Amino acid sequence: MCVPSDTDATKKSSSPTTTILNAASASRKNSALETGKKLTWRENRQRQIDALNDKVEKLTAAALAEHASALRRSRLPGPHDHDPPPPLDLEYVYAQRKMTTMVAGTPVYQLRSAYAVFSYLLITLAMIVYGMSQISLFATSLSLLTIFLGYDLYSGVLHVVFDHPDNIRLPVLGQPCLEFQWHHKIPDDLVRKDFVDVCGDLNTVALILFFVYGYLLFGPHREGVSGAALVLAGSKLWMGYFGQFSHRSAHSYGKHCPRLAAWLQKRGLMISPRAHLSHHKPPHDTDFCLIGVCNPIVAAMRRVTLNRHAWLAVFLTWSVLDLPAYVAFVEWAARIA
Repeated sequence: MCVPSDTDATKKSSSPTTTILNAASASRKNSALETGKKLTWRENRQRQIDALNDKVEKLTAAALAEHASALRRSRLPGPHDHDPPPPLDLEYVYAQRKMTTMVAGTPVYQLRSAYAVFSYLLITLAMIVYGMSQISLFATSLSLLTIFLGYDLYSGVLHVVFDHPDNIRLPVLGQPCLEFQWHHKIPDDLVRKDFVDVCGDLNTVALILFFVYGYLLFGPHREGVSGAALVLAGSKLWMGYFGQFSHRSAHSYGKHCPRLAAWLQKRGLMISPRAHLSHHKPPHDTDFCLIGVCNPIVAAMRRVTLNRHAWLAVFLTWSVLDLPAYVAFVEWAARIA
């Protein structure tokens, strides 16, 4: 994958790059000026997304201008030598490129399918309810506790991987990494867009895992349909949405924080704004978990290694094999209980 260098990015800031950024911004502004009618829910959501992408363009343009100025100063002759500026952050480099299926780029923020979100909710709710009817109260309770703790730990691993700057270069995964790292530049992005779009950020991965888990948990090699597997598989999506709610609520302050979120935060069942604020202080290397319960475990794992390839391997393996492991554990515990 070819990544433009910082110098290249700076040189382009006043030509093709500026043209791309300005054209995209102008297109959105023109569509926003089509007044005379009340915006639909979808149109209002699109306006929120457009405003975030405009913010990306402004911050990118400012970073490019500052980098170009620092580069010029470093080349000036004089008694005092100036060191060249540090490399331009990759989120600014990739914000100048058009996104493709394999390569991260602009638009960083996207309107998500609300139909997909609601469909996933209904399908997984049916899975959970039917699965609960097939297993004991003990197995149900253990399944919910397992997925709660397992998801929180998984969210921490995911967050470590997606926050690593070099992972923006990865095919496919680079785009969510890019959005995660822009979240550090625009911390209130989660509250500036509709919650359905916050949940919709999981649409693609939910579809992929639907087929993966469908084979691993309910394929021809399995004898019958496991109630525990249904509960755990359905609950993983709901926990994903709960994690998004927790993360969003951690950026909602005062009267803007939902009462339910404030109640859960006080009881340690969701990460609080104060605890999450520490993650948003550079170098963003603490408090990765979206619920917050498993932060000490992730911190201990980071003391063992910070190697991004090791963390990526753990993340990819866990993404596929977590539910089969949880199902095996719950079914074993139910048999001996």
